[in-house]
Amino acid sequence: MFGRHKKRDKAPTMHEEAEENVQNPGELVARADELQGRARELVGEERANVLDERGELLKEAGEDDLAIAAFEESIETSKRMGVAYRGLTTLYNRKRSEAAARGDDENMKLYFDKLQDLMQSSKDMLRGK
Repeated sequence: MFGRHKKRDKAPTMHEEAEENVQNPGELVARADELQGRARELVGEERANVLDERGELLKEAGEDDLAIAAFEESIETSKRMGVAYRGLTTLYNRKRSEAAARGDDENMKLYFDKLQDLMQSSKDMLRGK
C-alpha cells in the first residue's frame, strides 16, 4: 500500500558527487580554480552555472570571501535566483555573525546591508523589475 510510490533514480550532479566524495579544502579549491578557467570561456547561463558550482566548492572549503566573489559574479552574469542567492545569504549571515561575535560593528553593518540589498534584489526580480 505505501510502497507504490518509489523515488526515481537520477544522475547525480557534479556538486552532489563532490558531497559524496568528501575532500580536503585544498582539493576543493583546486577544483574551484579549474572552474574559474572554464568560466572565462563561457557566457550567460553556462557561465553563471559554472560560477555557482565554483562558489559552492569554495564555500565547502571554507573560503568564504572567494565564494562570495564567485556568487556575486554569477549574479552579475545572469540575473536569476537560485544557487548564488542561497549561497550569498548563507555567507553574508555567517560573516555578519562572525563580525558580531568580534564586536566589529562596521563589518556587521556591511554584511547586514549586503543581505538587505540581496533580499531587495530578489523581491524586485520576483516583481519583474
